[in-house]
Amino acid sequence: TWYMYMNMTQPPFDDLKVREAVNYAVNTEALEKIYAGSLAATHQILPEGMPGHEPFDLYPHDMAKAKQLIEEANPSDRNITVWTDNESPNNEAGAYYEGVLDELGFNAKLKEINADNYFTIIGNESTPDLDTGWLSFYEDYPHPNDFLQTLFSGESIAPTGNTNFPRLDDPKVTAKIAKLGEEPLGSKQEA
Repeated sequence: TWYMYMNMTQPPFDDLKVREAVNYAVNTEALEKIYAGSLAATHQILPEGMPGHEPFDLYPHDMAKAKQLIEEANPSDRNITVWTDNESPNNEAGAYYEGVLDELGFNAKLKEINADNYFTIIGNESTPDLDTGWLSFYEDYPHPNDFLQTLFSGESIAPTGNTNFPRLDDPKVTAKIAKLGEEPLGSKQEA
């Protein structure tokens, strides 16, 4: 699963309207072209075939709506560092994302890191300017909690080796994720 994270603990991504604007601004068809058709948009973190996956398109590409949301949010911090690794086409996806943010009125700066060290660097909370980035996650085991616990639980935020890149730390979400992880997979858990 390839996705972009937005650090929700600091401006401008601490504002829901800014995060929504970015989601509307990204054209998943452009990303599919960058990856030469080897990926398909899911508009969610759970891949097709994973229990709990349901197809939907919450943020269809709409640059006009994205710009309207940015105007409403009027973020004071317009300087954004976009992280990606230096492997192709990941670096091309990062450059595309940087361009989208620039089009929204941000001053985005692409930071390409050697792929061998990428997760070590962006997973270290002392690394400056961890605003947003392009990255991937590979399933370890066929349970939706493999994605949810690792990527969205407050318990996964760590000083080093962090895997919750948006830094989502909502106690209700973390508790629900923990409960899901304790239960055997069935239709109730999939829902």
